[in-house]
Amino acid sequence: MGKKQNKRRKVKDFAKVRLKVGKKLKKPTSTDTNFKTKKVVLVDQLSTSANICVSHRGLTLDELCRQLGHYNLNVRKDAIIGVRQLLSSHPELIPRHLCLLIPAVGRLIADDKMDTVSYAQLRALLLLLCTSSSRVISAHFALFMAHTLRALSHLKLSVRAFATSVLTVLMNSYPELCINCGDLFDAFLTMFAGNRKPSNKQLLVDALLAFLNVFCKQPSPRHEGPLHVATFSIESARVTRINLTPRPHLFGSSLFDSSHQLQKTAVLRVRQQNLPTEFETEFEKTIETLLVLAKRGNLPKKLHDSIDSLRLTK
Repeated sequence: MGKKQNKRRKVKDFAKVRLKVGKKLKKPTSTDTNFKTKKVVLVDQLSTSANICVSHRGLTLDELCRQLGHYNLNVRKDAIIGVRQLLSSHPELIPRHLCLLIPAVGRLIADDKMDTVSYAQLRALLLLLCTSSSRVISAHFALFMAHTLRALSHLKLSVRAFATSVLTVLMNSYPELCINCGDLFDAFLTMFAGNRKPSNKQLLVDALLAFLNVFCKQPSPRHEGPLHVATFSIESARVTRINLTPRPHLFGSSLFDSSHQLQKTAVLRVRQQNLPTEFETEFEKTIETLLVLAKRGNLPKKLHDSIDSLRLTK
């Protein structure tokens, strides 16, 4: 072992390199100009992004929605801001991508690691989603409400308070969809009657008013139109329309009103209905009969004056 180490030490530092037979030594001043190429295939980046809407960071809506579920809190915050900015600039994307937005945004309602600023950004994003019509969002409303009710029973108070504000927005925006949600009624009453409700009284009042507006609506008055029946004759090929709606009574309460002007108006209204002459004759006979009864003292004086005014109204 010692002899070999001594031989290695005796090797000179700048010893001449022995070349193999048939090879030439490269000159130290020469420059190698040869180069090699290699083909690189980018499968995911071949699509052109000329017609794709992107955020201020150059991210598409699909990429931002994937970042909404990222494990890093800062990435989720930036994704919320990016989605809000993108949807504010291009509101036409909302109805077309609700199937992507509702699951991604809905799961953030129960996120207990978010701060006040993030909740404000998320609330603004939810308000943008609620600009969709009831017809468009109806297919995704059950999932949206499920995420909200799940956050309403969260252990953390800040999450329950934020879920209450989101629920108020949903009830104010889509009352016709909320009334068909059976879980909403039970969950809201359980939250409101328990000891775990948020301490913000204004928030509770707004939520209660929205809840009453959904579930305590008075039925609107029915406006019934005229009732018609149509009869069809095959022989004459004609359709006869018959109005079955009864006419209002000719003699209303204004006919015997204390005001003579109202009495005249009522009589003129009766005469303008193009009634037959037989009715006019019967009407005069009735007035004469009432006058006879009034002269005999069988009618009160108030009716006597009214009958006189009817007789003079021609």
